[in-house]
Amino acid sequence: MKPILEKVIGGQVHCPICTHTVAAAIDILGRRARVAPGQRCPRCAASLDVAIVVQLTEAA
Repeated sequence: MKPILEKVIGGQVHCPICTHTVAAAIDILGRRARVAPGQRCPRCAASLDVAIVVQLTEAA
C-alpha cells in the first residue's frame, strides 16, 4: 500500500555533491520526511533525490 502524502513543507537539506546545506521542498509521509523528487541543487545543479533532510521550517 502506497503511503499518503500528508503535506509538503520547506526545509534545509544536505547536498551530497557540493556538501552545502540548501533549501528544498520536503514531503511528509507519516513520520518520514523525504526530499520531494525531481529537485536540483541551486548551487551545483545536482539531483537532490538522495539528499539528507537537515532541518524543517515547521514545528513537528
